[in-house]
Amino acid sequence: MKYCKPNLPHGKVKQILVSSILSDEILQELVLLGIEPIKLGKAPRIISELAYHPDILTLNYAPGKWLVENNCSYSPANVNIMLTEVKYHLGNKYPADCIFNSFVIGKNLYCGVVNSGLYENVNELNTFTEIQFKQGYAKCSIIVLNDHSFITSDKSIEKKLLELQYDCLLVSNECIKLNGYNNGFIGGCAGKISEDLLAFTGNIKAHVNYNNIKDFCKNHNIEIVSLSNELFYDYGGLLPISEY
Repeated sequence: MKYCKPNLPHGKVKQILVSSILSDEILQELVLLGIEPIKLGKAPRIISELAYHPDILTLNYAPGKWLVENNCSYSPANVNIMLTEVKYHLGNKYPADCIFNSFVIGKNLYCGVVNSGLYENVNELNTFTEIQFKQGYAKCSIIVLNDHSFITSDKSIEKKLLELQYDCLLVSNECIKLNGYNNGFIGGCAGKISEDLLAFTGNIKAHVNYNNIKDFCKNHNIEIVSLSNELFYDYGGLLPISEY
C-alpha cells in the first residue's frame, strides 16, 4: 500500500476517508474517478452531525497513521491503516469535540490553542513543532493546498499563517450548509485527490468566492473539480489515505 502524506497526495488518490452520511451522488462521482471511498462510523458521545465528520473523528499524523479516541468504535474495518488510540474520548461540547481537529505538514502540527499538548503522549508527535491557532476547529477551517499554501475561512488563522509567511486565501463560510448550525466550514467541503487536483463536495461555481478560489489554486498549479451540483455542504472533509 502506497500511503499519502497527510492531506497532500503526490499521485492519484486510490482510497479516501469520508463521512458515512456522504451523499450517494458524491460517492458515485468518487468511484467514477477511480477512488474508493472508505466510510468512518459515528462518534458515540457527539449528538450533532459532527459525529460523522472525518476531520472530527481522526487525525492523520503520518502516512498510513491516524489518531483516534480510546476504545475507538468508529474506525473502518475495510482498510489497512495503523490506528493509534489516545487516552481521550470525543465529547459533545467544545473543545472535547475537536481534540483531533488539527493537521500535520512535515514535522509541524497545526492545532488550536485548546488542543495544545493533547498529543504529547504519542511518541511520533513528541518531536513535532506545534503551531497554534486561536480557532479550535483548525482543520475544519482550512484547506491545505501544499506545504506552504492554504485556503481558510477564519481570520485568526489567516493572520497567523501570513505572519509565518505562508500564502493564504480568506474565503466565506456563509454559503456552506451544515444541519444544526448557521453554516459549515470550508475545510469540511474539500480534499486533495491528486497533487494537482482539489475536489469540493458541492458546486464550487456557486461559492461566493469562486473566482478567487479558482485563481488562487491556479497560481499554485492546482485545478478544482465539483463532485456534486448541490450547494456546498460540510461533510467533514475528504481525507486521502492511499495513492496509485
